[in-house]
Amino acid sequence: MRIQIGLLFSLTGTTSLTEKGQCDAARFAIEEYNRASCQVEAVIADIGSDPRKGAQAAEKLARQGVRIFVGCYTSTCRQAILPVLEAYHCLLVYPTLYEGKECHPNVIYTGELPNQQIHTLLDYMTSHYGKRVYCIGTDYYYPRETHRQVHSFLTQRNGMVVKEHYVPFGHQHFHDVLSDIAEEQPDAVFSTLVGKSIAPFYRDFHRMAAPRKKIPIFSPITKETELAAIGTPYRAGHYSSASYFQSLPGEDNKAFIATFQRFLGEKRPISSVMYNTYLGTKLILESLLDTKSISHRDIVKQIKGRTFPTVCGPMALDTSDRHLSRPVKIGKSLPNGQFEIVWDSKRSISPAPFLTDTKLPGALPETVLNGWSRISDEALIVATTDGLIVYMSEQASALTQLSPGQTVAKNNWADLSSRYEVTCSEQAPYLFYLLKAKASATPTVQLASPAASFGRVRTSHPGYQAELNVARLAAESQANVLILGETGTGKEVLAEAIHRESERRHGPFLAINAASLPRDLIASELFGFVDGAFTGAKKGGAIGKFEAANNGTIFLDEIGDMALDLQAVLLRVIESRKIVRLGDTKERAINVRIIAATNRNLLQAVANSDTFRADLFYRLNVLSITIPPLRERSEDIRQLAQQFLHDLCALYGNGPHLIEKAAWNALLGYQWPGNVRELRNVVERAFLLAKRAGEPIRPEHLPSHIREDVPLPSASPFSLKKLEQKVIEEALQKSPNVEAAAQMLGIARSTLYRKIKEGTKKLPENPAAWER
Repeated sequence: MRIQIGLLFSLTGTTSLTEKGQCDAARFAIEEYNRASCQVEAVIADIGSDPRKGAQAAEKLARQGVRIFVGCYTSTCRQAILPVLEAYHCLLVYPTLYEGKECHPNVIYTGELPNQQIHTLLDYMTSHYGKRVYCIGTDYYYPRETHRQVHSFLTQRNGMVVKEHYVPFGHQHFHDVLSDIAEEQPDAVFSTLVGKSIAPFYRDFHRMAAPRKKIPIFSPITKETELAAIGTPYRAGHYSSASYFQSLPGEDNKAFIATFQRFLGEKRPISSVMYNTYLGTKLILESLLDTKSISHRDIVKQIKGRTFPTVCGPMALDTSDRHLSRPVKIGKSLPNGQFEIVWDSKRSISPAPFLTDTKLPGALPETVLNGWSRISDEALIVATTDGLIVYMSEQASALTQLSPGQTVAKNNWADLSSRYEVTCSEQAPYLFYLLKAKASATPTVQLASPAASFGRVRTSHPGYQAELNVARLAAESQANVLILGETGTGKEVLAEAIHRESERRHGPFLAINAASLPRDLIASELFGFVDGAFTGAKKGGAIGKFEAANNGTIFLDEIGDMALDLQAVLLRVIESRKIVRLGDTKERAINVRIIAATNRNLLQAVANSDTFRADLFYRLNVLSITIPPLRERSEDIRQLAQQFLHDLCALYGNGPHLIEKAAWNALLGYQWPGNVRELRNVVERAFLLAKRAGEPIRPEHLPSHIREDVPLPSASPFSLKKLEQKVIEEALQKSPNVEAAAQMLGIARSTLYRKIKEGTKKLPENPAAWER
């Protein structure tokens, strides 16, 4: 099995000082792996200390088939590539210490968390030097968030941040800052400077402090690599914390250092971020060897909960948050560029990515909470006093669609109380919320029936759940699949889920809209062409979509609109598993699984033999899946809208997490002729408007036609029929012809004609136009 692993590191730019070593550590782990006669190729991308370049490089590699990445140093770079990981189902090993507050399903975090590193460092600082601290950092998210935690920690211990100062990336001149520090005379300086700013700051700081009392610098970032850049005599007497220091005793560490430095060809210092990169890469490679899979789900499943030995001591990947439990040390820098260990946790500190405000007075007993939630019907949410959710039971996740790491404003907690029976108990620094669905609640707030998931598809609708069982069967087979459903119901999402869950998941998935291809280019697009096949043909020819999808899946959307002559060609391809390029006579074998989809009634089209071939229909329709329209599965609207909100918050960094009750009523009362696609567009519009206003989503953030749409007064078939007639009549009045009205309603033209005959007495005026 030959595997490519993308290494996303800054080999140039302001953070290259640190990231070059991380890239070398990943290469070293891959080299060790390849000695076991395995074939792993490191594909290195220099992201230049630029989040945009990082995202572009990740997407380029993902399009080339790379599904596993190691890298990123700053949080802004990591966050920039998260959408790429989601879109291409990739896995990232993030090997750098960071601020916490994240648990992404496509990321394994091997760097230290604040409760493992920052809090231990602050505890040592306040115990040995004092509680008046000056904070300095590079101006981006990690330093500002970390300094907020320093504020919180010191405040709870009657200490204070005397001042904080931020400088741009690559800043070199610190005279004004050092004068300020000299004037404030803090007990210690806490530094979150990164990259090329570190060395000049430490040097200038040494010169400033020489005639005065020695003020130590505490930094979670400054390690052996940075000390080497700072140089003697400026680097001694300062502190850092990590799981790994090069000076750790033990024969295993000495052997690791010797082997690594032989690989490097020089006696270069080795830092904790380098070791965390080596460790994370090694974990992934060992999992690949065991699972024979590059699926991020398979890899995470294989290594979650495992304990493994390291030169730092035993570590384990947490079963829920994909962070490492680890021992932690504090080191004091020496003139030789190494650290003397002055404190050792002696035990592993469990990861707590969402508990970043303080050194915990008492850690949340999550094992007990999880056990309790399995025997209780009550939904439990645990939050800090400022609204940060740190724990949720499965019942709470199903009931509210909130998630750990979200900060919920006070008025939104009140909104929960209006919809659920809420019992709140405070045990500082936590608030415990017990939620029950109100007995008299309207359907908009009832706990939905258990949801079923298949890939990215999730539904509580019994009918759609039954269809997902067919999709699972399709994923286990090689049969062709036909997906039926109205426009916007998510046919391509389901097709991709079948592909990702099948044995073809390592091959390409290509989606083609059969209706949008120009008629004169369809054959060349699908089957390719040879040199000189037609005027303007690319020199040397080109392969078509079917060859590009070899060993994978091709998704043909709107197959019902494919021309009859091309249907005959497609039928031959399915039967022979061979294609012929345009202008050629040579047959080329292909191994492609076809999933087709349409919003038309193909059985009716087959009956009208001049619109769709019966033999092609039966070839495609080995396994048929029908996606119900959104108006028939209102129980899914809530979880879909919440998922869209979650995705939008990840995309934009922040925004509203909650939808007010009145807005929910409007969403649930609307008929959604555009189905899931329309719902997503409406939620995004409302999200952006509410985000700008800094408030939850309210009815005024929804389009007027949804706000004004009156919910059904009753569930009787008579009122439903009347509403359907009303919607059809409005569509007929607003559209130039039946075809346009059918598209607006998301149904086939033949279906609209039938409903017109059943419910309406006549078409609008100008009937000639309606027959076009």
